[in-house]
Amino acid sequence: MRLWNRPHKLASLALSLLPLCACATVGPDFVPDQSAAPEHYEMAGDAAAPGVRFAERAPDTTWWRFLNAPKLDSVIDLALADSPTLAEADAAIDAAQATAEAVRGGAQPQVDVTAGPERERVNAAAFGFAGFPAQTISRYSIGAAVSYDLDLFGGRRREIESAEARAESERYRFEAARLTLAGNIVLQAIELASLRAQIAAVESTIADDRKTVALVERAIALGATARTAKVSAKVQLAQDEAALPALRQRFAVFRHELALMVGREPGRWAPPEFDLADFSPSPEIPVAVPSVLLRGRPDIRAAEAALHTTTAQIGVQTARLYPNLDITANFAQIALAPEDVFSYAASGWSVGSQLLAPLLHGGTLRANVRRAEAEADASSARYRSTVLRVFVEVADALQAVANDDAEYRAQQSVSQLAQENLALARRAFELGGGTILQVLDAQRQNNAAHRALVAMEGRRLGNLARLRAATTVAVP
Repeated sequence: MRLWNRPHKLASLALSLLPLCACATVGPDFVPDQSAAPEHYEMAGDAAAPGVRFAERAPDTTWWRFLNAPKLDSVIDLALADSPTLAEADAAIDAAQATAEAVRGGAQPQVDVTAGPERERVNAAAFGFAGFPAQTISRYSIGAAVSYDLDLFGGRRREIESAEARAESERYRFEAARLTLAGNIVLQAIELASLRAQIAAVESTIADDRKTVALVERAIALGATARTAKVSAKVQLAQDEAALPALRQRFAVFRHELALMVGREPGRWAPPEFDLADFSPSPEIPVAVPSVLLRGRPDIRAAEAALHTTTAQIGVQTARLYPNLDITANFAQIALAPEDVFSYAASGWSVGSQLLAPLLHGGTLRANVRRAEAEADASSARYRSTVLRVFVEVADALQAVANDDAEYRAQQSVSQLAQENLALARRAFELGGGTILQVLDAQRQNNAAHRALVAMEGRRLGNLARLRAATTVAVP
């Protein structure tokens, strides 16, 4: 037992000096943003959005379910499980957490154990002992070393604080990426449904064009109109047929893009066939109040954590302007024979400390402090910019929802009137009281009104989704 009392006491002495590290922590302490959130999202004079219910508690994070679209739910569930975008963000969290653990571990006492045999040839003449032949000997050793940075001015503590804040920022970024991915999939699915409806509208228009061509041919056969009318009708048919390939190309691109979001190759996966009728949004839209959104939207919290990271780095760089003190303790057992390694005569030890104080560094250390301060200022500006962008985004979404209903009702009226006008023009032409040009003009108006109504329906669904996504709180 005597052999191990000394190293035990040495380690105890080193560890007993740990409280000395709590001398000072330089650099500014991070204070979360205390500014009050605005009372309203809307600007003075903005219209009120119908169906919006402001909630003091955060709405459900699976906000897309308010569209009541099971096909969409299944696609989002697949994407959240397999998306490479989220896998990358998740890996960033693991890396940041591992970095924080490594920094915390570096602030603890460092203990290393050494052991090993050694074969050495000793030249006695080199030490002034002439006449003695060189000897080859074996040595066996086992020992331990303890070192500890007293962190007199809190540089390591600030480094730990910075690393933990960075890990927190990555967690918030993951939540933001998750919500963004879900939002993009929702908008992509709605756009696919809208394009499908627009393609169907153009196909219906082409069928109507062919009916018009047949109508003109009957009129020509009866001598009721000139043969040139058939050319005009066929021109209209050709123009509408030419619009179809571009729509189909957009539809294909959106389907492929959705496969990318889900994390599937287009050759191995295809999205469901979304129709506008698949989406039946709830009449009431829960929206988090500004104060809840400010403290819970993940991109805001990520920006705040990034500011915390850079603020702590000021302390890290400031601490390097001041002296630092390390304490060390070493113990070793060294013998020429293995059986003597653990004997008392083979033991040796040392305890010491080292004070390192910066003297001349050419202004580098102070420049590093100024750089850290500038980076913190930049992070503060990014945080404020993020908050402003979020509230502008919500205000825009609210106004879009507020104006969509009026626009949709007006577009419905335009479409209905255009249908009636086309029916009257065709009837008049059949009875000899109108021209084919009047029929074609009425048909163009009807086609444009029908496509605009279909596009407006998709746009209205998309704006509802944007509002719900913009006001979802994912952080408690």
